[in-house]
Amino acid sequence: MKKVAVLGGYAIWGIFLCLAALEKFGDIFAAGTGFWSVVMLLIAGICQLGAGIIAIGWAVLTFGTLKAKYLPYKFINHYTIPVLIVLLAIVASIARSSSDESRAEKLGFKDGKEFAIARENNITNIADYAKFAEEQRIKAEEKAAQDAVLAAEKEQKEKQEKAKCFEDAYCYASKHEGGDYACKIAVEKSVRYQFKWTDGITQPKFSSYGWYDKNRKLFTLYGHRAQAQNGFGAFKNVEYSCTFNANTGEVLSVNIQ
Repeated sequence: MKKVAVLGGYAIWGIFLCLAALEKFGDIFAAGTGFWSVVMLLIAGICQLGAGIIAIGWAVLTFGTLKAKYLPYKFINHYTIPVLIVLLAIVASIARSSSDESRAEKLGFKDGKEFAIARENNITNIADYAKFAEEQRIKAEEKAAQDAVLAAEKEQKEKQEKAKCFEDAYCYASKHEGGDYACKIAVEKSVRYQFKWTDGITQPKFSSYGWYDKNRKLFTLYGHRAQAQNGFGAFKNVEYSCTFNANTGEVLSVNIQ
């Protein structure tokens, strides 16, 4: 399975590099080429073609018997081959950039980067590129304006949801300090004798929330699923409440009846 994966990876890599090399050779006859740009395109094409052939060849030789028979050199392995391919690709890229700089100067473009963009969009003259650049600028401005509108709508929606959540005690507490665990511990510690919960999966310890002081972000949790032992040793059902600060999680008071 591993050999199949290596074979597929190197084969795809090699095909991609070979196709890129053909594109370099094809540009030799394009507009704006001169002696230097042709030389650089040849170097770029040869390097990428060589890298592609090496990648495809290595994919074929991945199978142990073939590699041992036709390529017995220890220094040629799964570490050196990728490095060689990458180095050839880098040389090809540098050569292509140098060719773009030369063609850009000959055709009147500002620099090789601008020409590379023009070339990728099948543009070979300044007038067409200026028109293309203006269209891209307009599209970018329209997109920026659209993004700004969407961002404003998102911000407005978040503000509305935040304001709506502020009106609901449970919603606000759930997004800050819920207080359930702290209040559970506080209720257990507040009883004098033994205490046990009678809650379940569908019956939480605290069944409701309420504002105690909205401005100070104080809430009160209410519940009735517990039993406490009285002075005679008998357990009885109790109701309890716990007031806490939703911003800090601090329990302020506990009441059990």
